[in-house]
Amino acid sequence: MNIRDFEWDEGNAVHLELGHGVTLEEAEEVFAVQPLFRKTKKGHYVAMGPTQEGRYLVIVFEIKASGLARVITGWDMMKAEIRYWHKQKRK
Repeated sequence: MNIRDFEWDEGNAVHLELGHGVTLEEAEEVFAVQPLFRKTKKGHYVAMGPTQEGRYLVIVFEIKASGLARVITGWDMMKAEIRYWHKQKRK
């Protein structure tokens, strides 16, 4: 998946940081450090992976024109999601 940049505004930034304790930098790091991408039933995408500090996150986003990723939400992976990520990365 080719993501050229991220679209942040007060709405998605505040939701991510205050609602889920995920910084904008951490969200962007998931895309840079071995992400696993999946498409959701609602047509969005999910990026799963670790940050540079080793925090495992799930980031839900949409792709806009010209490769912009607009993050919708994100959260810490549960143990089962971390196992799934490790299993998929070995393939």
